[in-house]
Amino acid sequence: MKEYASILAAAALALAPGACSRDADGALRDTKHVATAAVPIGECGHAVCADNFFIDTSSPPGCAQGATCSVAFRLVATGDFHVNDQYPYRFAADGAKDLQFFGADVGGKNVFSKAAGDWQKSDAKSGAMTVKFAPKGSGQKAVSGTFKLSVCSEANCLLEQRQVSAMVLVQ
Repeated sequence: MKEYASILAAAALALAPGACSRDADGALRDTKHVATAAVPIGECGHAVCADNFFIDTSSPPGCAQGATCSVAFRLVATGDFHVNDQYPYRFAADGAKDLQFFGADVGGKNVFSKAAGDWQKSDAKSGAMTVKFAPKGSGQKAVSGTFKLSVCSEANCLLEQRQVSAMVLVQ
């Protein structure tokens, strides 16, 4: 049954219109924002899943109260897609009274970006946004926010905004 559902999903995607198209002279027209529904965590094995990319999170095994800690949100393009070198990757952390963020972006301490040096491309298909913070109090803390990203194929570029979260154990 699962294989049948996968085949139907692939067929639906093949019939769906593209995010951009070519003019009569073959030049690409402007890309459009394309949003795909995220699969709940656990169903795909990643923090966020989409047709052409996924996002994983990694955090230190433990973080001390008041210490500077970090979480990496790792973007991986799949299939014919790659990370968009021209895109200004950005992560806006949700306000949390028990977390102090250390973003250096002009948008504020809760904002992390490529321009501020928080985004690092690993290879053609992946890169990571590093989010630095200091927790107040102990226990499980959620570092969450909106990750703005882009992946491209030869035919088009997808512009995405995804809500993503990572749990950190504070000792």
